Amino acid sequence: MTRESKESPLSRWSRRKAEAQQVEESLQEEVKPALDAETALPAEIEAPPVLTDADMPDLDTLDENSDYSGFMSQGVSEELRNLALRKLFRSSVFNIRDGLDEYDEDYTTFEKLGDIVTCDMKHHIEMEQERLREKLAEKGEPAANDSAVIEDEIEGDIEHDIEDDIAEEIEDAAAPERVAGASSATTDEPDNNNEQ
Repeated sequence: MTRESKESPLSRWSRRKAEAQQVEESLQEEVKPALDAETALPAEIEAPPVLTDADMPDLDTLDENSDYSGFMSQGVSEELRNLALRKLFRSSVFNIRDGLDEYDEDYTTFEKLGDIVTCDMKHHIEMEQERLREKLAEKGEPAANDSAVIEDEIEGDIEHDIEDDIAEEIEDAAAPERVAGASSATTDEPDNNNEQ
């Protein structure tokens, strides 16, 4: 039997972990001198100076290609930073509409149907034809099978209904004027009951 088969799972795990740590330490020792040489910074490099409002360019001279990173400096006032960012985000680069907004469309005008007859219109015509057939059957007239004759009669009924609706709307519109005129006429007349 091999050594691995006599080992318990816990001791095997411990041995493999120790081997992995040794490999990792040896790799770090090899890489560490190379990293130290690359990361050594010259002593002459200084931190960049803190920019203030006076150091910033005029906002009118900025466009979408300008460098706005200076406005993010801690020395720049919050008001100037906000104005610069507002100028940046209002530029044509950031002000693109994707056209997917549902509220962008104009819902105040509707496309005319023209010659299109919807299912609801067809159903309405069929119902009117059925009513007309029933009326003709009640009067004892023979039912006309010619759909053109029935449609002409339905159109006449519809036009008559529309004219009735328009007349009612005109009467309703004139009614408040008549009521106002009647109330002013009653206030002008003396009250005969109070004179006695």
